[in-house]
Amino acid sequence: MTISDIEFEMKINDVDDSDIAAIIEVCKIKGFSAEGLDEELVKRGYEKIFTVNYDDTDEDREEDWEDFE
Repeated sequence: MTISDIEFEMKINDVDDSDIAAIIEVCKIKGFSAEGLDEELVKRGYEKIFTVNYDDTDEDREEDWEDFE
């Protein structure tokens, strides 16, 4: 993932331009990782963008279908 890709992902997720710039600067020092990017986003009050636990977002859980048996 390039810096442009990272900036794009943050922009489409409504991260403020000043926060994007600050996060990019921090990552240039610490290194770029999905976890590091999300840590910086969360510190600034945003939701995680780069690490997603799909099990937590699964809307088709088995217990939702138990009524249909």
